[in-house]
Amino acid sequence: MTAPPRAGAFLPWLLAAALVDWIGTGLFLAVSTVFFVRVVGLSTVAVGSGLTVAALAAMLVALPVGRMADRFGPRRVLVSVELIQGVATAAYLTAHGWLPFLVVTFVVAVTQQAAPPLIQALVGEVTAADRRTKVLALHRTVINVGISVGSLSAGLVLGLGLPHAFQLLLIADAVAFVVAAVILALLPIRTQVIRRPSGDRWAALRDTRLQAWTAYDAVLSLWQPILNVAFPIWLATRTDAPLSLVGVLYTVHGVIAIALQYPAGKLATTPTRAVRGYAGAALCLAAASVGFAMASESSATFTVVALTVSVVLLTLGEITQVGSAWTVSFTIAPPDRRNAYLAAFSLGRAFSRAVGPLLMTGAVLALGRAGWLTLAAVFALAAVAPLLVTKQSALTSSTANEHDDTARAHERR
Repeated sequence: MTAPPRAGAFLPWLLAAALVDWIGTGLFLAVSTVFFVRVVGLSTVAVGSGLTVAALAAMLVALPVGRMADRFGPRRVLVSVELIQGVATAAYLTAHGWLPFLVVTFVVAVTQQAAPPLIQALVGEVTAADRRTKVLALHRTVINVGISVGSLSAGLVLGLGLPHAFQLLLIADAVAFVVAAVILALLPIRTQVIRRPSGDRWAALRDTRLQAWTAYDAVLSLWQPILNVAFPIWLATRTDAPLSLVGVLYTVHGVIAIALQYPAGKLATTPTRAVRGYAGAALCLAAASVGFAMASESSATFTVVALTVSVVLLTLGEITQVGSAWTVSFTIAPPDRRNAYLAAFSLGRAFSRAVGPLLMTGAVLALGRAGWLTLAAVFALAAVAPLLVTKQSALTSSTANEHDDTARAHERR
């Protein structure tokens, strides 16, 4: 039998691709909304609606892309996705009007939705089962570094007052995707023989265990709209904390995520640990929600402390949830349909990103403290749910697949 290659052989290449990709993403992400309004000439409502519609529509393409990866291998599809994202990003330069903007944004959203499960599947094919979560945690750490460097660089470029600075940043982002695609194409791994997945092509959509864990992961993935939408709006409108604290706490979040993602990933390398990690993440998110509620209408010092503690807890919940999600999704995915299952599982997080902002603004923030406390109660129930309703065999019944998959022979070219 042929064991999976050692992680050391391909890991530097994978991390280099991630660093280039996400430096480029950070360059444009930091200025994208302003670019769409000032350069493209769209209203903020048009930008928001376009991003939401594109994100929801992109979810429909996730499973077919996963099936394609099961057919041709994740590396080939991932390289294609990176190239398409580069071309689509550059196409923003010609997107004048809402409809062209929507079309380009849809293509970009498809690639953004497709890439994470493809990378996860690629790591799954070339890494032993007990090292996958560690490798993915290291990969995500590099992503956080890249996006931080890109965002900082974008600010410096804008500060120089260069003509066409927005366009230059966009082009740099597009080039970064192409460079990342080249690096991924050069990964020192042998290509798997093309195979046709066995069984029902839509089995992932009918797998009740997958559906349950996808929905559960969607709930815990609400940390994203909390961090990016609810927290800054709450601070600005319902507390007496200085607005500059938003940037400070985003920096705190980034530092913690970079420093602790890899150690946290090492704690979720088995299904049992992943379930416990999910529960711990839910408790952190519940406590953070209570902290945000307490930050309203209190003394200035207490408000700053409450917001700081809440962001720290939110970050701990994030890094724990992500590590647990990797292990759980690997465990429930049959080896011959892994890409399709991982793509389907990623829909939970995508759904939270798409509808989470509306949930935060229309429910949580609209209800004030009661909204935060209700959200805390939801997370508290989520902490108990996997420990009560998931028998050990319910998640680990396919653990044998994981160990067999580590040692099984992949036919290679």
